[in-house]
Amino acid sequence: MKVPFLISCLFLASLSFTGCKPAESVTGYLAIDEPLKYDFRGVWFTSVVNLDWPVSNRQTVDEQKADAIFMLDSLKSIGINAVLFQVRPESDALYASSYDPWSFWLTGEQGRAPDPFFDPLSFMIREAHKRGMELHAWLNPYRVERRKDSYPLAGSNVSRREPDWIMEFQSRPDEFYTMLDPGLPQVRDYVTNVVVDIIRRYPLDGIHFDDYFYPYAAMTDEDSLTFLAHPNGFEVIEDWRRDNVNRLMSQIHDSIQAVAPHVVFGISPFAVRKNTDAGTNAFEGYYSLYADGLAWLEERVIDYINPQLYFEPGHERADYVPLLEFWSRVARENERYMYAGLAPYRLGMPHDWSLDQAAHQLRLNLSNGYVQGNIFFRTRNLMDNMKGYSSLLKNELYRYPALTPPMAWKCQLAPPPVEELAASWSDDGRVILTWKRGLHTREAEAPPDIPHDEEAIMLEDDSEHPAETARFAIYRLGDDAAMHDLPNLLSDPRNMVAVTGQTRFVETWPAGQADLRFAVTAVSHNSIESEPVTIRIRREGDVVSFETEPK
Repeated sequence: MKVPFLISCLFLASLSFTGCKPAESVTGYLAIDEPLKYDFRGVWFTSVVNLDWPVSNRQTVDEQKADAIFMLDSLKSIGINAVLFQVRPESDALYASSYDPWSFWLTGEQGRAPDPFFDPLSFMIREAHKRGMELHAWLNPYRVERRKDSYPLAGSNVSRREPDWIMEFQSRPDEFYTMLDPGLPQVRDYVTNVVVDIIRRYPLDGIHFDDYFYPYAAMTDEDSLTFLAHPNGFEVIEDWRRDNVNRLMSQIHDSIQAVAPHVVFGISPFAVRKNTDAGTNAFEGYYSLYADGLAWLEERVIDYINPQLYFEPGHERADYVPLLEFWSRVARENERYMYAGLAPYRLGMPHDWSLDQAAHQLRLNLSNGYVQGNIFFRTRNLMDNMKGYSSLLKNELYRYPALTPPMAWKCQLAPPPVEELAASWSDDGRVILTWKRGLHTREAEAPPDIPHDEEAIMLEDDSEHPAETARFAIYRLGDDAAMHDLPNLLSDPRNMVAVTGQTRFVETWPAGQADLRFAVTAVSHNSIESEPVTIRIRREGDVVSFETEPK
């Protein structure tokens, strides 16, 4: 039965403050001394089982697009600056892929394209970038079926084409889980080709893997024949399994560096690697999932580690505090970033965390000093604003916009400054800033659904030219601001009023103020800013005049 769009609209319309349910103001709850100019504020945008988007695989294309736009607007209003969109949940695709079939979670039939045709990944990139948000493609590298035979697989599914690549495990009574065999070289090549295909055709900001490597179900001898055929010098099968995962991570890293080096690569492992790391007594990803996040950091094959720290401070078996300290320390020691994976869903049942428990995690992250951001599981949980958590983010931690943290090992070139910065007055009493992109950029070859126009997304330029412009930062300065103090003014995040991918900005004119000053910078993929261009605007009644000022 088709799900009426009205149901979706009523669900979404119930979420206020531009997307979240209203809650009492909690300003001062976190006691933030200094806001952050650079902060990764990510969220998982989950497609499997229609957890976030699409709301239903029986909606029309227009309904799915409307929901996505509403969700992105809601996330932007909270302060989110990066969306991790799940585009390959079960060896399928929420984009036009020549490797994997269209996802069941998109159209209700694996292998069937949306009708009328649209490419969700292209659509999400365009809409996220328009809002000044990064868009990272989240892939599950090995999973084929989270629950075998829960829906028919397409004939083009990799398990139908290459049945010898598939391993099967009993996950629950009468339930089975299928996945690609990580020990096969052809599987590593296949997954790498999927990633390369995406970063070649789509102007992404990042590639993201989650915690699904070898299965959570206990393994026995399912891959023993693969071990005999491809031992790679190992005698212990457990060490060999970890090496299989490490080899894929290295292969993905090398491919990204060769094809699109501005794209960041991050992984979100289970919180506990080994119990000896942080004095925990819990399930260990190192021994059960054969996932070694420390090795990826030491080999520097990832740009950030994003452990899923879904445990409260004081948890009996997996205390948040030592886990946070372990992961932030090993990331720092290996000159990579650590983003904390947080779980606001635990404010609901059956966990029923208090707001203070969840907020305490945020306080610990801030006081740690080596946590460069947070990623929240998941979009719908933030939009539900359970116990006022999203209000806490919006009103305090994310009160001011932020750029994603620049990485010292990525391109340090700045983009060219904006050109033709100008101001005008709208009929409804607002000032409109407009500008043009600086020179020395070139248009990307856009994938389907992305038009070639003034707002077209751009590819990174050659190293001898200025960096490509990914977005813009707008600062509002005091009317008496001293221009010689401009660097200090721009370093203060309280002066940043917006980050956008568009070449215009609209602001309500403050009552009783005759002059306004703004500065606009172009921002690279790596959050390196151009020289600012400033503008002073004077208003007399409905007449606005302006002049751009020297840098």
